[in-house]
Amino acid sequence: MMQASYYNPFKDNVVEIEECSDDGIQGLFDVILAMESQRGHPTLELMHGNGVSLSLSTDGERAYLVWVNSLGESFHSVSDGRYIGPLIFDYFGSWSEAPQQYLVGIDDAMQCARTFCLTGTADTDRVLFEPDLLWIFCIHE
Repeated sequence: MMQASYYNPFKDNVVEIEECSDDGIQGLFDVILAMESQRGHPTLELMHGNGVSLSLSTDGERAYLVWVNSLGESFHSVSDGRYIGPLIFDYFGSWSEAPQQYLVGIDDAMQCARTFCLTGTADTDRVLFEPDLLWIFCIHE
């Protein structure tokens, strides 16, 4: 079974749904679209018991996805070039921004979310993911 969570900016708390299915994704999406603060709409985070997660941030038209696999590796969505400008969103109470090169259409993002609910992976034919890079800086004396 899958869990879901999002931040409610009006009550200043995290809402956790203990059991969620692919049938409930649209309802949760409608809930986050109904909430908007100065930071934008809240991110919807989906989690499986094995540690994999998918976060969906949106403005209702565009979306930014981050998928974390069972090894803890993080991947972000890759744009097809249709969208201009960054996406501003509320990531659990923090103002956040995703660049235009990471944005996908909302229908494609919702398909990823439904696929994730069923399989634990966000792979679909219409959305590509690339690994997040971890930058390590070394200071030499």
